[in-house]
Amino acid sequence: MAVLAIHDFSCYSKSSLTVALPVLEALSVEAAALPAALLSTQTDGFDDIYIRDLADDMVRISDRFSSLGIAFDGIYSGFLASERQIGIVSSLIDRYDTLTLVDPVMGDNGELYQTVTEGHARAMARLARKADIITPNFTEASIIADIGPLPAKLGQGDIKDLVTVLRSLGPRKGAITSIPLEAGGLGNAAWDGEEIRLFQYDDIGVSYPGSGDLFASILFALSVKGNSFFGSVLHATSIASIAIASAKVKGRERRLGIELAPVMAELRRRAL
Repeated sequence: MAVLAIHDFSCYSKSSLTVALPVLEALSVEAAALPAALLSTQTDGFDDIYIRDLADDMVRISDRFSSLGIAFDGIYSGFLASERQIGIVSSLIDRYDTLTLVDPVMGDNGELYQTVTEGHARAMARLARKADIITPNFTEASIIADIGPLPAKLGQGDIKDLVTVLRSLGPRKGAITSIPLEAGGLGNAAWDGEEIRLFQYDDIGVSYPGSGDLFASILFALSVKGNSFFGSVLHATSIASIAIASAKVKGRERRLGIELAPVMAELRRRAL
């Protein structure tokens, strides 16, 4: 079983490929990488960032995969550095016609990331429509749904309305992460066909870059292996929460991203 992970590579700090590849392998899913961009650091918390767009390399590498007859059991895309890269990933989804998870990385806390333009966001929303599974955070879900401003905190009716719109756009499964809940705390709202479930967890007042990549990587690996979707969301939510809490307790600097050691220990403990 092999999958293709399409993300950026941050040379310093944990996010994207430096999270996705070890997590996928830890879950016994062999992962090939298609780097979309080379970054000096991840983009959240650093001001002077070097970014090299690898769109030309993406085309050449993926063409070599094709000429060699290499096939994949799944495609998983995350941060993409340009609208052109989004188009390349869209073509790969068409080419391989396999299980696809799109993590539409665009922004957080109600704002786009510093490298993401409005045009980029619209293109990413179109890409999300082609996926089997999507994992937007609350901000990204709002952008994709394009239904105007949402309440600062969501009740059950708000969540159902948001999921209904996203499901109508194409993805038959998905999870909206980091939803601020009217009842308190945070939640990940997942759907599988017509069924919707909410997975609540404590708001400990801190988040770490790469935690979304961690959640999506676990969910994708378990989904490719044929596990129950809601069960996979539960595991991903639990392990991501443990990793964030551990980083906070240790006083880890936020911009360094999520810490992988407790993640690997928990994956081994659960023998997933």
